[in-house]
Amino acid sequence: MDVLSRAVMCFCLMGWMTLGWSNAAQYTSINMKRNIDKLKVHYKISKDQLFNGNPVFPKDTFEDSERRVLMSVVLDVYLSIFGQMLNQTGDQEMIESLKYVKGKIQDLQKHYFLGRIPELRTHLQNLWAIETSDTTVQGKALSEFITIYEKASKLALKFHLKKDNRRKRRQAQRLKSTHIM
Repeated sequence: MDVLSRAVMCFCLMGWMTLGWSNAAQYTSINMKRNIDKLKVHYKISKDQLFNGNPVFPKDTFEDSERRVLMSVVLDVYLSIFGQMLNQTGDQEMIESLKYVKGKIQDLQKHYFLGRIPELRTHLQNLWAIETSDTTVQGKALSEFITIYEKASKLALKFHLKKDNRRKRRQAQRLKSTHIM
């Protein structure tokens, strides 16, 4: 990856980080914004490159539980990118800004993205690596299919019931509020 491509990616990532997928301004400290602004000035790219219609991290349409896993991976990608940037710069001010931002990402991960997400990510990577053309894998998969299908069906029903219960609660609350008025 050439310097220009890295700069484009970095600038898009930092833009996403400061603008966020939603209203991130309420969570981003002034100090964080200052550090990101310094980095954006240092790693400046053209407006054509920045607004080329291809964001590094496109908006998602996932459920909250899926977003948590996705965000954990996105934060890991940022740590990797900022780590690369740290290794490639000699500018002391940029090093300090990158270390500050990396530290904030690590704090965010530590406090809000703990649990089994790294284990889940490893498990997903192992699933994606399964050799689906291997006849032994195919035979084993067939023998495990009914159990897996039952688990998936049970989980889908559980999710549907949970969603249905939330809808019923909202309806009950609306009925209550209309009777009060």
